[in-house]
Parts: sequence; structure tokens; C-alpha cells
Amino acid sequence: MTFQGRLVLLISGLVTLAVALVTILLAWTTHSAIQSRVEADGRGAATLLARSATLAREVPRDVEALLGDRLLSEATLAAHLVAVMEAGKAPVKAVTDRLKAVADGGGPDEIWVTDNRGRAYLHNIPGPDITFGPDARAQPRQAPYYGLLNRAPEKVVTDAATEGGKLMKFAGVAGVDKPRIVQVGADVRRLGDIARKAGVDGVMASLLAGGTVEGAWLLERDGRLAAHATGPSAGPLSERAVEAAKAAAAAGETGLLREGDRLTAFAPVPALAGQGAGIAVVRLPAEDLSSVVGRHVKIGVLVGLLVLAAGVYGAVRFARSQMAPIERLGEAVAAVEAGRFNPFTLNEAMERNDEMGRLARVFRSMALEASYREETLDAQLLMRTAELETRTERLAAAEHLIEEEQRAARDVQANLLPQQLPAGRDSQFFGLLVPGPAVSGDFYDVIELDERQCLLVVAGVSGWGVPAAFLMLLVRGAIREATARPGMTPAAILAAANDRLCGQSPFDGFATAFIALYDRETGTLSHSSAGNRAPCRIRADGSVLPLADAGGPALGVRKGIPYGEAVTRLEQEDTLFLCTEGVLRAVNAQREPFGEERLAAVLHQGRGLSARDRSELLLRAVEAHVGPGGQTGDIVCLTVRRLLPASELAPESEATV
Repeated sequence: MTFQGRLVLLISGLVTLAVALVTILLAWTTHSAIQSRVEADGRGAATLLARSATLAREVPRDVEALLGDRLLSEATLAAHLVAVMEAGKAPVKAVTDRLKAVADGGGPDEIWVTDNRGRAYLHNIPGPDITFGPDARAQPRQAPYYGLLNRAPEKVVTDAATEGGKLMKFAGVAGVDKPRIVQVGADVRRLGDIARKAGVDGVMASLLAGGTVEGAWLLERDGRLAAHATGPSAGPLSERAVEAAKAAAAAGETGLLREGDRLTAFAPVPALAGQGAGIAVVRLPAEDLSSVVGRHVKIGVLVGLLVLAAGVYGAVRFARSQMAPIERLGEAVAAVEAGRFNPFTLNEAMERNDEMGRLARVFRSMALEASYREETLDAQLLMRTAELETRTERLAAAEHLIEEEQRAARDVQANLLPQQLPAGRDSQFFGLLVPGPAVSGDFYDVIELDERQCLLVVAGVSGWGVPAAFLMLLVRGAIREATARPGMTPAAILAAANDRLCGQSPFDGFATAFIALYDRETGTLSHSSAGNRAPCRIRADGSVLPLADAGGPALGVRKGIPYGEAVTRLEQEDTLFLCTEGVLRAVNAQREPFGEERLAAVLHQGRGLSARDRSELLLRAVEAHVGPGGQTGDIVCLTVRRLLPASELAPESEATV
């Protein structure tokens, strides 16, 4: 493709990219704005429905409470009226007529006044007298007021209840002149009208009438439907929406759920006056998002085509004006390659004051210097080749020195391992060391203190090569020196080794170690750890249990640190497995470490195997995990298997295992 074609293509591509980015940004911002508005509308509608549900509970109850206060006032006035008229020796009929006049004139719908025995001899309702008694089953309306005869209490208000096809509410007070009951009642059917007008149904109808909401639901806290109002296309709530509503109620916050082209909003309704909490749910259509975004995309594509056409036209004109000096430069390049460059061919291009002119001037200078540089480059190439050969020889010598250091460190590590492990019919011992590509200085040791006790040691040191090997010598020497002292426990041995290592190590290194004092007759194991992982105890049934983690930090970190100690006992056919971190940190091609779970699984598979077979089984598992050439560190393990307690051994001889 020619330069002109590439230039046109570049400008066209940049213009197209710019238009596409602007269109995408415009569509995204529009989508985000509309989505935010829809979500805000959904949250607002759900919150409004939740507040309306709360008000639907509060308003009727408050109105009923106000009505109860009014009925108490009317009952008190009736009590005073009866007391005044009876004090004036008014006959019963006159008092009854006055009570009827009070009721007909806008007072309470029912007035009942009793004597000191509870018989309602004064009332505005035609019919026989009623005697108030304490039996709530026989007289559910009159029984709560029986205590007014003894002024215990002095006033009573009961909740509204249906009686004779009417919703009635009653209140009563004790007599002001003598023991009696004065009860008044009112028809409160308008409470239901108030609840319907100010309640959930009215709000739901208002939401649907606005056209923004498809449906509204009021659910109980457990997801059961309490009330709902839906449009013709709303459909029922999905199980996913119900679960999301329950989650929002449990969290006590508003929530949103998008299902296809619909948005569902949730708002919790708090519990009030014995009524359980609920969830307000509204569903809004969100299909206008796609239509608006599509409209903006179409506009962006149309504008992009127009801008692209203008860009192509401008690019063609610009490319033609720039092609002449570029062609001259191309001819000059070909002439330089052929060895027949004429500097005067660039005079026309060099007269330009733009970048092309500067490029022509620079190119002519470079062409004139090319021949001279070509000669000097040949000489420099010879010199660089000689220097490279010298550096290669030095690098080979350095690699040989590193290999010698690694070999020396490996020899030190191998020579420090015990040449022979204890043998006998009571226990099996087996140690294993597989050094890594770079020696790290991990080792194990078994020190026989007497015919009965031996000291088990597994340790790993920081660093690599000769420094690690030297540090390993110091750690092993410090442990053996402390072991030689009489009466030293594992914790005391670690403390003494730590103090010596802090004072003598020339390297800024540290070591982890695990030491156990093993009694071959009783199977008792006293152990302590210095930053090393707790060993595993494999029981006869194959279960793998870690030993108690007792001890302290790594050796060589800080002087004077005390170390803890723990004691356990190996039963017959129990196996003790000790290893360093190299086993657990062996990684495969996916950088997954061997880890504790794989170690426990392999140890469980080795149930009933000898100490050697169990160690070799683990080694094969680690090699299979890391793959060929995947080992990066030392693999050290020490296995002790208890065979027979001392009481079961034949006294005449012991067989070597």
C-alpha cells in the first residue's frame, strides 16, 4: 500500500474511532442517566408505598385512640348528668328521656348506666335492662367494665368490635356519686373508610394511575402476599423477586432487582403496635432504556458517516500535497543503497520550511556521513567481538566457581547426616534427604543418648549454597553441644542453640528446627519446635494427627527467648513423621504447593507400611506433583515407627529392622 493510501486509511480510522467513542460515551451516559432516574423512581415509589403501609396502620389506630378519649369524656359527662338529676329526685323516665335526647342530639349512640349491682336500669336503647357481669365468655362487651363498680379501674376503653352488624366502640367510667357503671358507645364504621382512603389500596391505585408503575405489592416478612394492585401487563411476582424482597426486609434497606426489561424495587415496612413487619414492592418498566440508547446510536452512526466522508476527502488532498518531497526522499534512499547518491537531487525538498524540508536536510547529512560510518563500524565490530569472547570466558569461569561451591555445600550437607540410624525390634528409623538444585542446608539427625533414649532433629536454614552449609554446621554443632550436657530437655536444647547461634553466626540468617526426645521403651515423645511446622502422628488406623504446637520462634532471631515443650506417646504401630518446609512448598507447573492436605492424604495411604516405604511413598508423591525438574528446594524427612512396647520384646535378642 502506498503512503498516500496509508495516510488516508489512518485519518479515516482515527475519525471513525473518535466518532465511535463519542457515540458509545453518549449512549453510555444516556443509559446511565435514564437507569439512575428509573432506579430513583423505583426506590421512591417503594418507599412511598412502605410509608403508606405504615400510615395505614398508624392513622386508624390514632383516630380510634382519639375516639376513645372522646367517649371517655362523654361517659364522664353522662355520669355527672345522671348524678345531678338523681340528686334532684328526677324520676327514672325523665333521666332516660334526657339520655335519649343527648344521644339524638349528637352524643354517643348508646348510653348504659347501672346501679351498684351492675343492672343497667338507665339506657337510651329500647329493650330490657342488661346486668353487667364478670364472665367474659357470656358477656364479652360488658365483662371488661365490671371492675368499675369497685373503681378498679376507674375508666375502661375497649377496641372497636362488630356487634349487631355495626362496628361499635365502647368506653366507660365509674359513677361519680355512688358505685355504678356508666358506659357509652359509638358506631365507628367510618374508621374503615379512613383506612381505605389513607391506606395501602389508595396509594397503590394512585401509583398505577400515574402510568410509571406496572404493579405494587405488599408482602409479609416471610414473603406471603398481603395486598396488591397490578396493571394488565404486570403479571405476578417471580420467585427471584420474592427472595430479593425478603433479603431487603432482613437487611432493613431498600433494594433493586432487574429482570429483563423490568425493574423491581423493595422497601421494608417496620413493625408497629403488634403488627409484623412487611415489604413494599413496586415494578417499573425499563424498556425505554434500549429505545433511547438505540436512537442515540443511530444518530452517532449518521454523524460518523458524514464526518468520515469529510475526513477522507481532506486526507486525499493532504496526501497529494505531501507526496512530492516523500517521492524525492524515496529516490534518494534507493540511490544511497545503490552507491550513486547525488546530494543535489534533494535541493527542491530541502527548500521547504516544514518537517519534510528538515527531513531532507538531515537525510543528506546522514547520507554523506554514511560511507565514513560504514568504515568505522567494521573496526568497532571487530573490537566488540573480542570483548564478547573475553566476557564469555569470564562467565564460564564464574559458573564453574558456582558449581564448585554448590558441590562443596552438597558434600557438607551429605557428610553431616547420620551414617547409621538406630535399629531394634521396638522401633524403625528412616531418614531421607533429596537436595534441590541450589543447596539450602536442610538436614536431619538422630542422636542416641543411651540404649533407651534418642534425640530426633529436623532443621532447615535460610539462604543457599556455601553460606547455608556453614549455617547448617553452626546449627548442628550448637544442638549437639547442648545435647551433650546432662539433663537437657528439648526446650532447653533449643534455647541454648539459639543463644549460641545469635552470638556466633557471621551471616544474617536463621534456622527452623524441631527436636524430640524419644523413649523407645515407653514410646514417650517430649518435643519442642523453633519456627518449624508441627510433625504428624499417624495412628495404626491410618488417621493423621498433628502434634501439639509447642516451642518458640526460629533460631538466631533474638537471644534469650524461652521455648515451650509438649509430651505425647506413640502407641504400637504409630508412626511419627517429621519434615522441613521444602516438602510443603514444593510447587507444580501451576504454582500450587504440595500443602498439608496432600501430605495428610499420602500419609494416610501409607497405613501399615514400614518407615522406609512410607518415606519413599511420600517422595514419589512429591516428585509426581512437581514434575520433571520442578524441585526447587531440599526435601528432608525423618520417619519413626514404633513396633512393640518394651514389655513384649524377647529378652534374649533384638532383630534389626
